[in-house]
Amino acid sequence: MVMVLADPEMLDRLAKSMDRKAGEIPRLKARANTLQAGGEVSGLTALAAWLGVTARELRSRARTLRSPSESRFDSLGAFDLPDTLARQGKGRGPAAELKKILDAHKDGPGAHRGADAAERRAQAVKKYFSGLSRAEQAALAAADPELVGNLDGVPSEIRFAANRMEIQEAFNEESAYLKDLAKDDPRYLRTKKRVDTLRRFMSPRVMEKKDPGGRRVTVEVPRQFLVFDADYGTVGDPKSASFADGRVAEVVGDLENAKKVLLRVPGVTSRLDGFDEFAQGGYDLVRAGYGKVEDPDTAVISWQGYDAPEYGDSLDPEKAVAGGKALAEFRSGISVNLRKDARVDIFAHSYGTLVTAKAIQSGLKNVDNIVFMGSPGLGPGINSVADLHMPGTKFYAMRAPEDFVSYTEGHGKDPADFKGITRLATDRSHRHSEYYKEDSESMNNLQRILFGDTKELTFEHTTLDEEMMGAQELRMLVAFLRAKVPPDVANKMGRDLDPILQNKISGRAGMTDLIGPIQGVLDKHQMLDRVTPQELQKELVALSGSLTYKQTCKAVEEIGAPAWVARAAGGSAMLAATKLLDPASHLVAKGMELERLMNDVGDLFSGDSLMADGVRTVGAAFDLLNQPGWSVPYGRSGR
Repeated sequence: MVMVLADPEMLDRLAKSMDRKAGEIPRLKARANTLQAGGEVSGLTALAAWLGVTARELRSRARTLRSPSESRFDSLGAFDLPDTLARQGKGRGPAAELKKILDAHKDGPGAHRGADAAERRAQAVKKYFSGLSRAEQAALAAADPELVGNLDGVPSEIRFAANRMEIQEAFNEESAYLKDLAKDDPRYLRTKKRVDTLRRFMSPRVMEKKDPGGRRVTVEVPRQFLVFDADYGTVGDPKSASFADGRVAEVVGDLENAKKVLLRVPGVTSRLDGFDEFAQGGYDLVRAGYGKVEDPDTAVISWQGYDAPEYGDSLDPEKAVAGGKALAEFRSGISVNLRKDARVDIFAHSYGTLVTAKAIQSGLKNVDNIVFMGSPGLGPGINSVADLHMPGTKFYAMRAPEDFVSYTEGHGKDPADFKGITRLATDRSHRHSEYYKEDSESMNNLQRILFGDTKELTFEHTTLDEEMMGAQELRMLVAFLRAKVPPDVANKMGRDLDPILQNKISGRAGMTDLIGPIQGVLDKHQMLDRVTPQELQKELVALSGSLTYKQTCKAVEEIGAPAWVARAAGGSAMLAATKLLDPASHLVAKGMELERLMNDVGDLFSGDSLMADGVRTVGAAFDLLNQPGWSVPYGRSGR
């Protein structure tokens, strides 16, 4: 029998059947234990876990297969909001009044006026909504969902419903656009991924909770979006997408009644089409361990509320500055709808750590714990916890082994090395993107902070060399290059390189296709004048010698030799390596110098400083030199 997994109703029925079977397993295990036969059914625990995971996957596929098509009134109903006045069009008057309130505060949602101003505006909005009945609030959302959905001070459920309306509109528009794209169009794949993401936004999610009897139950609930704007920001890769990157913030949990509230801030390449991958960390966090139910006292906001950079322009802090202002205002704005005693934490990753640092400089306040993960640095002038000027906030940092973003320190000192920071263990997570990995110590520590189990935290004190041999040399090389290239030049060069990198990432070009364009960017910014081949040669030889010394010492010590023998062997290896590398790197440097000379000659010929006859004469001479029998007089001719 062949199972066809294309019918969403059938998939849902199959998932429910698996849930029922998983629910029977605890009873069967209890009976077996009573009969002292627990060992005979030891495999039931693994079976229950498999059934749960498979049921969730089947539901996810079913949701993907369904195309959402609901009215604004249906969106209100998804959150049990009355639609009587909305159907009568009674929301237009309240919407006009709300706009007057925003005009009085001289800005609307999305404008940046400072964290304190954002809180005052949110208070005014909250006061206005408190004077409306629930039906009037719902009617206002239906009348102007774009305004209401992203406005701090509006009750959370009203925002969720308004943003659901906006998501439906975006889905309708973008799915229609997708139908007109050929499958070989470069924009097809990302557009399809984006449409699929919007479809999942409209589908219910599975929530595991305890019923009044204490039993674990699975229910479907609508997803809760506190922020949604499909047209926000820039188009990260215009050749692969026709729509802006967008901004989104999703809530897991009861935000207005939660005792613990978490804000998660992502890094580079954060776009609407990839939001669910980021949001998964929020779902995993709110469950206190694998297979556990969601904590009813905790709410997690996965906040992708700024225009994140792509890889090339991630060198530029400009988007972090704007994102930091937005984050500070968001934190202040939502405060009016939270419990007064709610504890608020921020977990930031990668470029998001720089955004968080800029938020602190923009007036971010009332945050209990902040965790920096895989940070490229927090910007100039921030080299310790004291430099953040938030004495009431506890700061933590994580740096996993082989996390090159942390090693390079592209935006300043790595907070994992700050004085006053608490560095947390990351066992079983590696590189830059595994901090939320299931069963890793980094994930365990994040949950301990979130749920207040800080006495169970585990810590890390490793050096760069202990994490990855060569990490220290990599950091030194980047520091050498940063000292040679002014920040404004590096930022411009990064922006010029980004379209080239996007061609590789999207599969439009291979590595060999990138060499010429990359060289063109380097020439444009005069990189060989800023960092001469001889300087680069000297630096690379020195760093290679240092790395060889460390590797040899480690290898000799591992076979049981005394430390002095290991050091002697390391010194000999370093000397040999530098002697071998120096001539080879010298040839490379000479080749780079010759290539630069030829480029300069080419620029001279193409310029207006020579008469046309002179150009033809020189060109003819080069043609003659290129005939068989001639050779370039570089060293020996070989004849």
